[in-house]
Amino acid sequence: MERWHYAYAGLRVTSELPIPEWAVFGQPTSFDDADVLIALGSTQTSEVSKTSEVWITADEYRFHIPEAGDYWVRHGREIIVTPAPGAGAREIRLFLLGSAWGALCYQRGVLAFHSSVVQACGEPFIFQGKLRESIGDRAIAFCGETGSGKSSVAAWLIARGYCLVSDDLSRFEVAAGQARVYPSAPRLKLWRDALDVMGWSSDELERDHFRMDKFHLDLTGFWKPVRSAPLPLCAIYLLEWGEPGIARLTGMTALRRLVAGATYRGDLLEPMGRIATHWQRCAELARHVPIWKFARPRDWAAFDAAMEMLIAHLY
Repeated sequence: MERWHYAYAGLRVTSELPIPEWAVFGQPTSFDDADVLIALGSTQTSEVSKTSEVWITADEYRFHIPEAGDYWVRHGREIIVTPAPGAGAREIRLFLLGSAWGALCYQRGVLAFHSSVVQACGEPFIFQGKLRESIGDRAIAFCGETGSGKSSVAAWLIARGYCLVSDDLSRFEVAAGQARVYPSAPRLKLWRDALDVMGWSSDELERDHFRMDKFHLDLTGFWKPVRSAPLPLCAIYLLEWGEPGIARLTGMTALRRLVAGATYRGDLLEPMGRIATHWQRCAELARHVPIWKFARPRDWAAFDAAMEMLIAHLY
């Protein structure tokens, strides 16, 4: 059977399914001992589809998606995917790279956040009449609950010269006393109104299968980190709706808001017995990188002004 090999999020992954979203992480040769195996199951042997119930323990997570198939995540090392009859490859990968990969991260003790991350431009530039120094190769993360506008904020910055690092599910860590984030797939998911505000057409974009007014924007050309190594993280902004403002969060307030706004599939943590570990990793990250609250109005007419305030704060 043909296999594909990826160096992704600090892990060596061998897959029996091609993952086009990870093409930039592809490796020409196989691994002697992969960290993760993504394997194809068969409908004859699948036990998940026999019941609509989700099975979840500390080291196993099984779930069934009628439009996609059955997924079995085991011991932080294996994801077995049994496609549903007639399921499209894109729909299968949607849950493979979402819920299944997120569960595998929890099983491994890896901190994965729901976020959008950009990399600042590498040269000094003029902003509001002043020369602003570059913040180098450091990354800036935007976290928040679903619908908080993470991808829209990232898209606005990318349209003005920033580079995409990751979107949706991203791995964070603290290593050698430094907060870091790993690059992920070079694409953004944007609603039609966000595309309209950016002046980008949706005519040739891939439409989201489950949300017909949301589109997948391939940003390979705007994706600077062409390696799998993590980038230093200089700030996390927690997005909120409200009157424009940016405020530093510290202590338990910062930690609680980070956990609430950045945790991916928090419903998995308790049945996996991972709540304490997750909070510990979040606390470690919060000790090494500043956490900011970034509020802005829902009104698109005020979006540019709020983003200009963000730029001024960054520099």
